[in-house]
Amino acid sequence: MAWGLIRGLDMRFSDVFNINYDDSCDWFDPVLTVDTKLFIDPFQIYEREIGLFIGSHAEIISFFNDVFSLIARTAGDTNHLFWRRASNLLIFPEVRELCLGYASGSVHGSGTGIGFSKIIASSLWEAVLAGIDHFSHFEEIGILREGIGADRISDITANILRHRLCKYTSNICNEYNVATKHFEYRRGIFSDLKWRKHIFGLPINPYNGFPILLCPKIFLRELPSISADNFWDYCYFNENEMLRDEFGSDITRRVDKKTIIDYARRHAALREKYIRHIEAEGTSPYDYSRDERGLIKWYDETSLHCRSYPLSLVFRTEKEFLSRIDLMISEFVNFVENNRGWSLLWNDNKIPKTEEAAQLLFLGILKHYCKANNIDISKEVNIGRGPVDFKTSHGYAFRALLELKLARNGKFWNGLEKQLPKYQEAENVSIGYFVIIVQRETDFDRLKNIRKRVEELNKKTKYKIIPIIVDAQREPPSASRL
Repeated sequence: MAWGLIRGLDMRFSDVFNINYDDSCDWFDPVLTVDTKLFIDPFQIYEREIGLFIGSHAEIISFFNDVFSLIARTAGDTNHLFWRRASNLLIFPEVRELCLGYASGSVHGSGTGIGFSKIIASSLWEAVLAGIDHFSHFEEIGILREGIGADRISDITANILRHRLCKYTSNICNEYNVATKHFEYRRGIFSDLKWRKHIFGLPINPYNGFPILLCPKIFLRELPSISADNFWDYCYFNENEMLRDEFGSDITRRVDKKTIIDYARRHAALREKYIRHIEAEGTSPYDYSRDERGLIKWYDETSLHCRSYPLSLVFRTEKEFLSRIDLMISEFVNFVENNRGWSLLWNDNKIPKTEEAAQLLFLGILKHYCKANNIDISKEVNIGRGPVDFKTSHGYAFRALLELKLARNGKFWNGLEKQLPKYQEAENVSIGYFVIIVQRETDFDRLKNIRKRVEELNKKTKYKIIPIIVDAQREPPSASRL
């Protein structure tokens, strides 16, 4: 395989900038074309302040207590000068430079502009009403208000600590002789109740032209340590009698967030007890070696497979395009069934990983093959969420509809018989591929009539669905069952 073709596969920061990255590196090595669903957890910073990040927790809390004092003086009047001033301070742009968050398939998340600043301001007022007069962990606002999840908390943290993240990134670039460019941020650093401009030297993401920010691995988790769901779990296991007195004996671990927030607002002492519990017990960053969610290892494994089994994906007509899609899907099946790709869909405790892990694995095969063939795969690709755009350097552009689900997914048949046809009709995509991952013997029982049902479905519409069954059992047989 030609070296130029191998270079076309490079999508990690370390690969692009020729860095010999290994486990001894303390920084997270992001994929520059796909957001990794990890988040900066401010509690990890609180527990593990190191180097440039010493003093970070105090900086975050100082910011929020400053803004909190403004909100507290408004009596809840959203037209008050101090409320408007606080809302302006609470604008936190999405920090896409980190390549982290919920925008799987791309590095473009939902953003956190003026609309979200109003939500945070309201959250701070809710905190006032809930009897809070200061914060020890700003994430507590997520227990008091809906709409403040892991991505928002991560973006808030990254905005306040941007100047530290920039310096951290700059130091790494100096160590490895990575070229940087000056970028000016209007909200580069916060001091004296003002956001101030600052210029930072940062490396450039060659795939989108944005700067890149690096972050210590130990600050990242899949969910914040302090959250509404975690608060409810604490109450369920430690204050169950109190819950039963209020909700009855049929109370369960899983309730909607509105119920959790309402309960948290009414029990200030319990919230405080929960925070002290988290501080005493501590939490851990994401375990990269175990990778239980399948968020990390998919990249390297699919990259290695695509290097070992190169494909030529030249196409000029729709027929040629569909044949190349067939090739990539066939190679995905080969990877999973015959090259131990299935092992990436199982944890060491013999519990299968989530559908998201399988979708990332499939996405990895597509991304690497497309990069190796100079094909631009749409920035918003999210396997299982609609059509995927493919465009060659020669201007040929085609669309494919690719859906991947686990056979054990409770919404499996709905995805096949309702969701996929609707996508095809809405986007006018003639052929849709429905990739089904089988992880247990019992999954095959669910699929006995699949070909017949697909055939009947295809007769009803002008669109065509092609089912692809992938055997991802632990130690699967060499030949597929279906």
